[in-house]
Parts: sequence; C-alpha cells; structure tokens
Amino acid sequence: MEMVLSKDNELNSAVKIPYAKLRVLLVDPQRPFQIMMKGILSNFGVVHVDFSDSGEAAVKQCRSKEYDLLMVEYNLGNKNGRQLLEELRTLRLITPDCVFLIVSAETERAIVLGTMEMAPDDYIIKPFSQRLLDVRLTRAWSKRQTMRDIHHSVDSKDYQQAIIDAKTLIKNKSPHTPIIIQMMTEFMCIEQQYDEVISNLTSILKERSIPWATVALARAHLGRGELELAQSLLQELLANNNNHVEALDLLAQVQLKGEQVEQAKLTLGKSIELSPYSMIRHQMMVKIATQDNDLTLIKQSYGQLLNLSRRSVHAGTDNLLNYTRSIIDSTALCEESKDVNKLQNELNSTLHRAKQEEGRNLKYHFSVIEGVIQAQFQSAKGESLLSKKTLMTAIHAFCDETDQWDLPDELVVDTCLTLINVSDFELVDKFTKQLPPDSELTKRIVSQLAGDELTQQKTEFKQITRQGIQAYSEDNNAEALDLFSQALKLSPVSSGAILNVLQAQIKLMQSHKKYAKALMVECKDSLRTISGMRLSKAHEKRLDKLKAEFNEVVRKS
Repeated sequence: MEMVLSKDNELNSAVKIPYAKLRVLLVDPQRPFQIMMKGILSNFGVVHVDFSDSGEAAVKQCRSKEYDLLMVEYNLGNKNGRQLLEELRTLRLITPDCVFLIVSAETERAIVLGTMEMAPDDYIIKPFSQRLLDVRLTRAWSKRQTMRDIHHSVDSKDYQQAIIDAKTLIKNKSPHTPIIIQMMTEFMCIEQQYDEVISNLTSILKERSIPWATVALARAHLGRGELELAQSLLQELLANNNNHVEALDLLAQVQLKGEQVEQAKLTLGKSIELSPYSMIRHQMMVKIATQDNDLTLIKQSYGQLLNLSRRSVHAGTDNLLNYTRSIIDSTALCEESKDVNKLQNELNSTLHRAKQEEGRNLKYHFSVIEGVIQAQFQSAKGESLLSKKTLMTAIHAFCDETDQWDLPDELVVDTCLTLINVSDFELVDKFTKQLPPDSELTKRIVSQLAGDELTQQKTEFKQITRQGIQAYSEDNNAEALDLFSQALKLSPVSSGAILNVLQAQIKLMQSHKKYAKALMVECKDSLRTISGMRLSKAHEKRLDKLKAEFNEVVRKS
C-alpha cells in the first residue's frame, strides 16, 4: 500500500467543482459575513445560495431542501456548528455526498478538537482569502467525490462493502490513499478483522511511525484480548505525544478491561480535559466510575452529559433523569444534613433550568416529571409518606376510570425506584411489566425486587394481608386489625394497607363500643395519613364510604 502522496498530487488530480450547479447553504448569524460570502461564491460561479442565521433554522431548511455544500459558523447561539453537523447526519437530513465545512473564527483548542472529532470535511479559520477558500473547498469536494462509494456504504452501515470500496480505490492509486487506508482500517476493526489489520499496520509501521496507525494497531490487539501489547503500543505513543486524545481514550478502555480502574479514570480524565465536548467520552467515564462506585464522578459525568445534550439531537429526558438519579443516589448515602441541603439545591436548580430545556418538548406538563423526581429525592431522605403523596399527585392523571395505568415510558423507571424505596409492593407490581427490556436500570430494579430481604418482606405482606381479610370476613375484627396493622408496618404508605386498617378500626368501633374512644384517635391518625394522597378510583370510593361510616360512628357516640 502506498502511504505517502504529496499535496500537489492531491490538488492536481482534484475533481473540479460544478459551481454553477451547486446548492449552497450558508449558516452564519452575521449579516455582513453572509453578504461577503455571497460575493465570493458568486465569483466562483455559484448561483444557488441560501442563508440561515441559526442551527435550528438550518435544520428546518435541510428538511425541505437538499444541499450540496454547507458552510457553517461554529458559534450559532443555542445550537452550535458541531451539534448541527451531528443532528443533520443522525436525522439523515444531508446526503453522504454533501460537503460540510466549519467556517469560524473560533480557535479554542477544546472546541476545535471536539468539532474535528465529528469529522466535518474541513475547519477553516476566519478571516481567509478567496484563494485559500477555493483551495480548501476544492480539496474537500475532491475527497468526498472520490470516496463517494465508501461514504454511501457507511451511510447504509455496510462496512464490509466499504472495505471493498476502499481496496478498489487503493488499488487504483487514489490521491487520497492515506486517508482511505485509515478509514478502511477503522471499518476492519468494526468488522473484527483484527488479523488483517495487524498484518497491514505492522508492515506500514516498519517504514515510519504514524500515530493513527499505532492507535489502530492497539485497537486490533485489544479486540484480540492482547491487553499488554495494546497498552505497550499506546504508552509508547503517549510518551512522545502525551496529548493524543484518541490514544488516551483507547488506553483508558484497555486499562478498564485489565481492571486498572483508577488508572483508567486518570487516563480518561486527561482526555476529557483536552477535549471535553464528546458525549461518548463522558459516557465512558460513567462506565468507569460505576465500576469503581465513585458516586461523585458519576454525578459529575452525568451533569456534563446533560449540558452537552441540550439543544442537540440527543436532547430529551434521558440525560436529565440520569443526572437527577445520580444526585438522589448521592443523597441516600449522606450523613450530614448540610450535604443533603446542598444536593437539594443542586436538584432544584437543575429542575428549574430543565423546565425551559427538556420541558419544552414534553407531551405532558413539566410538573409531572418534576413531581416524580422530587418524590424519588424525598424517598432517598427517608420521607416515605411525603414521597408517596408527591408521586401520586404527579402520576395520578395517567390512571383511568377503570384503574388502568398508562404511564409514559420515561417515567416508569423512576416511579418503580421510588415505590421500592417506600416499600409500596402492591403498586410497584403494576409498573414492572412496562420497564424497558435489557436496560441496566431494569436489571437494577429486578435485582432489588428479587433480593432476599425484599422478597421476604413482600411475601410476608401478602400473607398477612390475606390472613387479615380472612379474619375480617369471619367477623374477628380485633384479629383483623392486628394483622392489617402488621401488614402496614411492612408497607407503611400502601393506600390499600392504610384503608384495610381504617376499615378494621371502624368495624371494631361499631361492634365494640367500649373501644370507640381509643379507636377514634387511631382512625383520625389513619385518615390524616391518607389525606392528600391521590388514590385510584376504587380506593377513592372506598375511602369516601369509610369516611361516611366513621362520621356516623362519631355522631352516635
């Protein structure tokens, strides 16, 4: 494989741009720059130029019209140029033939690195000359047209065909052979063709050191489980270039695979410091921190993911709920009230902003998801009754007249976690079937419900409740009250258990007037407990009936 070709060869063989037929979208909030660029593009022969001053507007235009070239400023306000590129590709609003250029005065290292990781066709720094733009645009256009078949295969996720396309171009001595070899190697790793990768790259690296080839070779060794070889290659590369982000990322994966968790955290931490705008990188940090049970780092990483997801194609409730759960998990282990208060403030400020961000696209009022989150936080603080009341207020609208639930999928996990925390076994069983399959959170919930302690608690609750119902049906009211009270201790906020106790108390008051005075106080306590708790239709009717019976007993006493 011929690895080195000069830029002159690349330019001399460049595919000519059909400027007159080109459909261009220029995305920049500055009107003077738009006017200047229209003049330059007109000089090139471009006739069809559209303008957009924001990322959101650009998405709308790409939905209604196909473009051959996008020239995009990085700083666009709410949605930046990197996020726009990711969204257009993810939603397939630009074709694999479309050239996407970032044209910006933004030169901050972390921003440029993060943007280049999204693989735009080029990143051109303002200001620039007409000549420079022509050269860079010609190079980008030529490269994309030459590798057209590869891009279409990748767009279809047919990596095996992309490898065949790449080999054809290499055989034909394409002027873009170096980048084609790099891309082909990536596809081979995806397809787990590690032996061929190692054979090719070992040959290439004998001639000279090439950082991307060293990283790819280490990736192949990792794929074959050869951790020591992979780690040695990456450490040698980083000894000469300690800021090589891709090498740091892969080394962290190797270290995690080798159970060097602390080292993996440090390695990935350095990578994040250099290039903090990759969601994949922060997701990897969550994985490492979870293995080390580092709740502080988990929370920090989920916070970064939430911020990065906003106004991007990844916007939604998933990252919000991951972050709020991490706050709640930290709260459950707090021993000092000042630490709990600090986390409460963090949660409240997060929800305040989330109302304007994630709350914009919900199909229901934001107070619903806010109530579910606050209920879970209250359960973590041990405020079980308040938690249950907050939760039921939030989700009550999703229960129909026949007491059938239709809870939005994104609320199911946190609802189940809250109900487990407050030991409401009856209600949690109604939602477990709706949990997302193969989710780590589903596994966590199922594991909790299947745990020895909780399983025994649920079994005892159901058994004692059945015994109480039997005793009640046989008019053994004192025994029924005792059994229902035992069941209530096992599930203190279960509305069914509270109503069972209340019903037995009233029945005993009716049948044994000597207990009326003492039981009257207990009945009022039961009513206070359930007061303010939104109930199912069946429980509402039952409570209304019991209230009427209690009032009648009080009137007659």
